[in-house]
Amino acid sequence: MLFVLTAALMVNSNCGNSTKQKTVFANYLKNSSWIINAGGLIAPDGEQTFYLSQKSDTAIIYNFHAVEFLDEVQFKSSDSWECGNDCFTSVYGRYHFIDTNRVKMEVDSIAYSGTCAADTKVLKTSEAMTFDIVKRGEQLELSSSSLAH
Repeated sequence: MLFVLTAALMVNSNCGNSTKQKTVFANYLKNSSWIINAGGLIAPDGEQTFYLSQKSDTAIIYNFHAVEFLDEVQFKSSDSWECGNDCFTSVYGRYHFIDTNRVKMEVDSIAYSGTCAADTKVLKTSEAMTFDIVKRGEQLELSSSSLAH
């Protein structure tokens, strides 16, 4: 009975609020930053599997891809290069858990700076990616479980 009541409340509270989705699943990613050890930017046309390590504020790393879960809804995927590659890309979007270890990420815009500077590409329809999350010690593995447009 409690489950039915919770589901009914979720449906009723989401009506008219399509920009922020709440779920009953714990969000253990919010306010965290990760270095992507393998894979590139988290973007609709990117890798299928990403291996992440928690980013430390004290570690100095020059060449990397990263993802930041800015709050309980928004994420940013970006890269940084010491020299040689002066084209930087940032992917902005929203995310929410659809199961205990499954997250849906929706890309809203892609920005380019440096030598490839261009207007921010705002997607008319967000491109969604769904990832299964596997915890491996202090690391996370995000594996694409489906790609929806």
